[in-house]
Amino acid sequence: MRCSGIMLDISMHGIECDDLRKAYRNVQALDGVSLVADAGKVLALLGSNGSGKTTTVRILTTQVKQDSGTARVCGNDVLREAAAVRKVIGLTAQETHIDKYITGAEYMNLVARLRHIPRKSRKQEITVLLEEFELADKAHIPAGNYSGGMRRRLDIAASLLGSPAILFLDEPSNGLDPHSRKRLWGVIRQRAHEGATILITTQYMEEADALADSIVVLAYGRVIARGTPGELKDQIRGRAVELALSGPEEIAKATAILTALEIQAGPGEDPDALQFVMPLSGITLVELLRHLDAQGVAINDVIARRPTLDEAFLHLTSEVERSVEQALLGAA
Repeated sequence: MRCSGIMLDISMHGIECDDLRKAYRNVQALDGVSLVADAGKVLALLGSNGSGKTTTVRILTTQVKQDSGTARVCGNDVLREAAAVRKVIGLTAQETHIDKYITGAEYMNLVARLRHIPRKSRKQEITVLLEEFELADKAHIPAGNYSGGMRRRLDIAASLLGSPAILFLDEPSNGLDPHSRKRLWGVIRQRAHEGATILITTQYMEEADALADSIVVLAYGRVIARGTPGELKDQIRGRAVELALSGPEEIAKATAILTALEIQAGPGEDPDALQFVMPLSGITLVELLRHLDAQGVAINDVIARRPTLDEAFLHLTSEVERSVEQALLGAA
């Protein structure tokens, strides 16, 4: 792995943190988070709002200090060697803040100078990145005239200046149209192929499934699951099920029965369908179908398949949320 021009031991992780804890007043934002990410790989942090994703990124990028635990980026401790960390990272923050009076080219040049990119290569690199993110024809227009998606693309392009060894992308797809999102995915894959260590947070399960070599799922500041996208799907030992029903009355009846069995169902792909993930233990699918039939629910068709990452995520997080709710009720 190369960091700031120096070859490091290939066994060293690009990003490594152990037992990170951070509290804001009475809110425990991180409660013992540990993770690793390696060169040439994409690690995705998944979690609902407030789960601790952005706090983790801010600690790893030296924006805030953890209360306890350790974190290293390219072998550098984020507290004791913060300046060294900042030299080897690129960051796209969750919010885009670009002065409305500066042009795209001026903004890229400013960031390139702050990153100490040599003048002889600066112009060429800026040109390539502006073309890569389809901003070349708008390079000399003030950012205040850009759409939200264009400003987001400019922000991401700037984070890639200097080909940083470690790249942090905090919900980079926010505000991007589907075409720009897919184009960004190609850029991320290429940077990983070139050896960068990439940590991405996202609310798009499709994005994590398409990009991530490994995933860490956070809830209430804790790691609740980790693995490859396939491994997380396989943690749901049941199957994803979609029931085709006869109309709104049948959907309402089936939903009530499933809820009583503590099975969370939601709308299917078709208007008259319900979909859910079978629980890890308890009633089997065959028993469930017999029970629904005995209760007079008319089922037109049944499809059972492997869960999607979206379904796996919802299942994992809902299990934790139920445990927290029960603990709060018990404490009350």
